[in-house]
Amino acid sequence: MRTGREALVAALAAHAASQNGIVVGEAVGVAGIARAVTGNVLRTPLSEAGAVGVAVGLAFAGRRPVVELIDGAGIGRAAEALAEAAAVAARSNGAFTAPIVVLARLADDGVIPVIPAGVSLAVAGVPEDAAGLFAAAIAASGPTLLLLADAALEERGEGSVEGLGVPVVRRAGREVTVLAEGAGVAVALGTPGDHEVVDLRGCRDAARIGALIAHTGRAVAVGHGDPRVLAAVYAQTFWRLESQPAHLSAAAGAPALGAALSESLTP
Repeated sequence: MRTGREALVAALAAHAASQNGIVVGEAVGVAGIARAVTGNVLRTPLSEAGAVGVAVGLAFAGRRPVVELIDGAGIGRAAEALAEAAAVAARSNGAFTAPIVVLARLADDGVIPVIPAGVSLAVAGVPEDAAGLFAAAIAASGPTLLLLADAALEERGEGSVEGLGVPVVRRAGREVTVLAEGAGVAVALGTPGDHEVVDLRGCRDAARIGALIAHTGRAVAVGHGDPRVLAAVYAQTFWRLESQPAHLSAAAGAPALGAALSESLTP
């Protein structure tokens, strides 16, 4: 059984060997996830927006570029550049498409920025999602930002994978719904209790998120700080909530989540 990193590297290598595939980045072939990838690769300057800009040009020319960001601090800038590409493609009336994938490691204390309209978000918290979400992102017609937690890269696992934007229940429970993402998935699964663990995987659809917590009436989000998660909870289920929802960083760990779960159950 392979680690998520091994599966993703194999998928990247296959993409770089394909006719229209190309892997772009400031350290591709040298460092990062794509350090051992050869074939259709392109080194770029040390600029997230510049790397995405090169990828946009390649996409408009009919290629399917993948950009690896070495520095997670550039995720927000890359997302903005992807949104501009999506806007240009939308205004072209089909003359251009922007099938670009930007992937980056998401640290335990990393923050997911609010992703602009036109850009899909995918967040891998378990190893099977590393290559699985990459495959789904490659098949998409628009730009996708794929963020990978350390657990998704370094742990071993395999199994079926849902598509982009589809949350997955990793463990059933009756008392509280934990909306986990990225590093928060491992934290939630490692915290004892009768709580349901839902891996959001980048889902920001308010109706979907609201439906996930309807049967418990209680929600605790553990992930990377995107305020839209709790906003979706309030928008869809405020009148049915049994307690105030909580939101904590995955870096806070299992003790903090355990305390938040106990507080959620306190009348």
